[in-house]
Amino acid sequence: GFCLLSVDVMSAADKTGYLIGSIEGRVAVQHVEDSIGQTKNFTFKCHREGNDIYAVNSIEFHPVHGTFVTAGSDGTYNFWDKDSKQRLKAMAKCSYGAEPAPITCGGFNADGGIYAYGLSYDWSKGFQAYNPSQMPSYIHLHGTQEAEVKARPKTPTTRK
Repeated sequence: GFCLLSVDVMSAADKTGYLIGSIEGRVAVQHVEDSIGQTKNFTFKCHREGNDIYAVNSIEFHPVHGTFVTAGSDGTYNFWDKDSKQRLKAMAKCSYGAEPAPITCGGFNADGGIYAYGLSYDWSKGFQAYNPSQMPSYIHLHGTQEAEVKARPKTPTTRK
């Protein structure tokens, strides 16, 4: 099964589908039209470290470039290009000491120049593990660089 956690509709430029993030550390790229979906729908694993699997808590499309960012319970956020099926940039992990600091939400400003994200306990370990004095909530701002969020040019494939 695929446990739904977060959803975002594809960029304003194409609006052909949506993304679904799961508590199982996966993202599904789904297209609405059957003619497109047969060849372009796919699922990929992310927010994993060794055998540890973390929830995808937030997915957001870049408002200009049509790429997207995922943020997870592992304390990381990653920029992705759905068309090339590649990670554009993996960002450093946020932590509360030795424990990951879950990123519970995130979003771009209107021109995509800033990605804001919130660190907070996400309740994935239950109320017993919550200690507000050791797990304060924070809001961080990341000034995006074009190389992090702009899709890479497609390289032509050659057949022999």
